[in-house]
Amino acid sequence: MAERKIRWGLLGAGVILNRWMQGALQVDDMEICAVSSRTERSARAMAEKWNIPQVMTFEEMLDCGDIDVVYVPVPHDAHKELAIRAMNAGKHVLVEKPAAVCAEDFRQMSECARSNGVFLMEACWTYFFPAIGFVQRCLEEGTIGEVRALNCAFSFRVPDEYEGRLTRPENAGGGLLDVGVYDLHMAQIVYGRDPVSIRGTASVNTDHLHLMVDEQAAFIAQYDRGELAVMSSGIRTDMLDTAFIYGTEGYITVPRFWSPDRVQVTREGETAEYSFPVEQKVQGLKDEGYQYEIRHVNACIRKGLTQSPVVTHARTLSVLSQCDSLRKDWHLV
Repeated sequence: MAERKIRWGLLGAGVILNRWMQGALQVDDMEICAVSSRTERSARAMAEKWNIPQVMTFEEMLDCGDIDVVYVPVPHDAHKELAIRAMNAGKHVLVEKPAAVCAEDFRQMSECARSNGVFLMEACWTYFFPAIGFVQRCLEEGTIGEVRALNCAFSFRVPDEYEGRLTRPENAGGGLLDVGVYDLHMAQIVYGRDPVSIRGTASVNTDHLHLMVDEQAAFIAQYDRGELAVMSSGIRTDMLDTAFIYGTEGYITVPRFWSPDRVQVTREGETAEYSFPVEQKVQGLKDEGYQYEIRHVNACIRKGLTQSPVVTHARTLSVLSQCDSLRKDWHLV
């Protein structure tokens, strides 16, 4: 592998793949070999759009010896099955967030990666943005003193006529698993450890669509030194997706915290803004930042790792365990 590019297969052709591909094409150390889907029609459409050389069934892709790693961009409830099938076939796996519907499913996925000696990572791209690296350095250096609170929200409104996975309980729909996981991962980035407690409330079947998923939710995590993370998520309410990190000597503002390109640091009444634009190497493409995540996966594979040192299995498991706790309280499991 050291003498050739890492060969990727796309194990699914979900809508997010159109965004992900704009990042993949910015990465030199990879070759997109094939795309598969539940239907040949959707896979062929994606192949034609992005000039992917082969269209395969899931089975053909997993049996293909020329593919090193697969990306799994399918609905939440299909993540575990496809990822385990891929790892049992000897493939490394990058699986979209949330990595699984519940913590127990991910424990099984993690064990599968370990027993097969292959790499597995949840595609939580937020960790790899240069802006997030800057935030972490600020926190480590005590730029805003001791961190005491995080406040962030990720919530949007699907139209009334929407019909899809986000509003279907059988597809693990709702705001928490789709976008609330970004809140919980941001808390991991800020505090670097698990909370001692998490509590929240969710609106279920409260608007005229009669949805049996978490339409909107608010939840608070508390840490062992009294720090708080106050978070919101949803699929029926637009909210400002800005993270505020409050310390004893100032605060940090991260607009669009889940894929940021700028950061503001406020101390003693003075605010400084720092910009981190995503590099664009390919004319006509505008990557939102997927290239950072993909480069990290390639580097881990070349080092022979079975998990990322950044998005560790423990971090993914922690986030899913918190989701399990909240969803149990909301009677969604």
